[in-house]
Parts: sequence; structure tokens; C-alpha cells
Amino acid sequence: MSIQEKRLENVNEFIQIIASCGRKFFSHNGFISTMEMDERGRIWFLDYYTKKRIYTHYKHEWRAFTSGGTLRRLVELFRDHIKKGTHMSPRYFETRDHWCSGHPWGYPHDDLAMLEQEARRLGIIRPTHNGGESE
Repeated sequence: MSIQEKRLENVNEFIQIIASCGRKFFSHNGFISTMEMDERGRIWFLDYYTKKRIYTHYKHEWRAFTSGGTLRRLVELFRDHIKKGTHMSPRYFETRDHWCSGHPWGYPHDDLAMLEQEARRLGIIRPTHNGGESE
């Protein structure tokens, strides 16, 4: 298994975890989105609602993508992690007071903390070293 295939596997596991808690993003009527890589190494997103394959490298509108900009950005971060090994920032899961109306995901604090921990375990967020953040 290539490193990109391993990262793809980890991202899909993380999507399953996201879909199992909070507002259950990436899930509809028991169907959960996945990321796919074709034979040319291009990354696709299988939408949870339309069940259509969406090319994630397209810069403009993603036809058949049923979520908003926050989840599109998350999918783009997943794509970059799969292709290039780019790590998400742990700040993506912060629940600090600077969010004027709560975290953009609307997930409970405990779920966000668990998601951050799982993202670290799966290598989507860079692990901390010596107790400090290495980002």
C-alpha cells in the first residue's frame, strides 16, 4: 500500500468518525461519504446526499456537492493531506470564545476534542512533540 493510499484510508476512517457524532456531517440516511483516488492519482469525494462523485481539484463550483463552504474546505484539506501529506491545523477544532456564535461546525465541545484526538491518531493533524504543538 502506498503512502497516499494509507492517508486515503485514514481520511475515510476520520470521515466515518465525523459522521458518527455531533451533527453527523457527511452522513444521510445511513450513507456516509468517502474520498476516492483514481488510477491517475486524482482525488474524488463521494457525496453523502447525492451519492455522486465530485472531482475535488476543480477550482469552481462542485456540482452535486450538497454542503456549504465549511465542509468543502474540510474536503479540500483532506484532499491535500491524501495527495501531499499536508497536515490540518489543530485550530480547526478549537472551541475558544473568539467564535462569535459558537464553533462553525456546531458540534459539542466534547465531540470536537474527540475529533482532534482522532485526527492526531490518524496522522491528519501532526502529532505533538514534547507536550507542545509542532505546527
